[in-house]
Amino acid sequence: MLRTSAAAVALALGGMLGAGVFVGVGAASAAAGGLALLGLPLAVLAAVCCAVSSAESSESYRGPGAAYGCVRARLGIVPARIAASSHFVGYAALIAALAGAIGEYAVPGGSLGISLAVPFVVVLAATTGLRLRGTAAWLWLLGTCTVLGLVVVTCLAISPPERTPGVDVEPLGIVAAAGTLFVVFLGFERLTAPDDESQRFPRVTIRRGLIVSLVAATMITAVVAVALLRQFGGARLGLAPAPLRDVLAAAGAQGLEPWVGVGAALVMLPVLLGAVETLRSTALAVVRDRDLPAGLAKTGSHGTPWLLDMLGAAAAGALTALLDPAAALALGACCVLVHYAFANAGVRILLAEDRTWPQRTACLGMALCVVLAVSMPVPALTGAAGAAVLGPLVGGLVSRRWS
Repeated sequence: MLRTSAAAVALALGGMLGAGVFVGVGAASAAAGGLALLGLPLAVLAAVCCAVSSAESSESYRGPGAAYGCVRARLGIVPARIAASSHFVGYAALIAALAGAIGEYAVPGGSLGISLAVPFVVVLAATTGLRLRGTAAWLWLLGTCTVLGLVVVTCLAISPPERTPGVDVEPLGIVAAAGTLFVVFLGFERLTAPDDESQRFPRVTIRRGLIVSLVAATMITAVVAVALLRQFGGARLGLAPAPLRDVLAAAGAQGLEPWVGVGAALVMLPVLLGAVETLRSTALAVVRDRDLPAGLAKTGSHGTPWLLDMLGAAAAGALTALLDPAAALALGACCVLVHYAFANAGVRILLAEDRTWPQRTACLGMALCVVLAVSMPVPALTGAAGAAVLGPLVGGLVSRRWS
C-alpha cells in the first residue's frame, strides 16, 4: 500500500511542479504585485474541488475524457463540446507556456527556435510510449526540488536591495493571481482521470495521493514565491521572463545562472509528457463521439494516436509563436477553468444520485472556476471565449449533429 501511495504522489506531484512554479509565480505577481501569495489559498480551494470532481467523474465514466463524458451525459452535447474545446485549447496553451519557458530558461533572452521545437520533440517521445513512472518519476522530482532549493537558498541567504514600500493592487488582481496559480495544481488529472485503465489506483490511494501532492505543491509554491518576492519585489518579479534564473542576477549570484537555467529547462521537459497525455485523453473521447474525424485516433506501433498528438503539438507551436509564456499561461488557465466550471456542473448532478462526496463540493468548485476565469486578463478571456464558440461549431460540422 505504501508503495502504491508513493507512486500516486509521484504521478500527481510530477504533473504539478511545472509551468505554475517556473512561470506562474511571476505571472501572478504581474497581476497582484507583492500580494500574489494571497491568491494561493483560493487557488488551492478551487483545485481541491476540481480534483474531487475529476475523481468522481472518472469513477463513473471510465476511459479517456471522463470529465467530458460526464458533461455530455449530464448536461448535453453543446456544453460537452464547449468543455472539450476549452480543455484542448487550454492544454495546448499550457504546453506553449512550458515550451516558451524552456526557451527562456535555456537561452538568456529566449530562443524561439528551441521553444517551437520542444512540443514536437516531446510528442515524438510520447508516440514511442515514453512515460515517467516509478523510480524515474522520483528522480525527476528530486531534480526539480534541487533546482528550486538552490534558488530559494540563494534568495534567502543574500540580503535583498532596499526598495520603496508601497502597495497599489486592486482586489481583482489577487483573484486573477489565484486563477494563474490554479495551474500549479493541474497535475492532479494524471492521478484522478487516467486514460489507461491499467494505471488506475484504488479510491483510497487516490485520496491519499491527492492530499499529499496538493499539500506538497502548495508548500513548495509558497516557499518559492516568498523567496522570489523577498529578492525581487512584486513589481520586478512580474516583469521577469525567467524568474528563477533572473532572480540570481538580482541577488548577485550570476555564476549560478547557467546551471539553474539549464536545470530548469531540463526538469520542465517531463511535465510536457504529462500535459500531452492529458490533452490526448479528452481529444480521444471527442473522436469517440464522432465530433472529430475518426482518422485522428489512428495509432502507431506503440499504440498512441500520433496524428492526434501532432495536432496538439501544432496548436501548441502556433500559440508559442504568438504568445509569451506568461500570456500563454493565462490563456491556458482561463480555458481550463472554463472546462472545470462545466465539469463541476456535471458532477453536481451526478452527486445528486451518488453521494460519494458532498454535492456542495461540486457547487463550490463551479462557482470558484467561474469567478477565477472571469478575473483573468482580457486577452485570455477573449481566447477562452473563442475556444468556447469554436468547439460546438467544429463538432457540429464534423458530426452533422447540433443537439
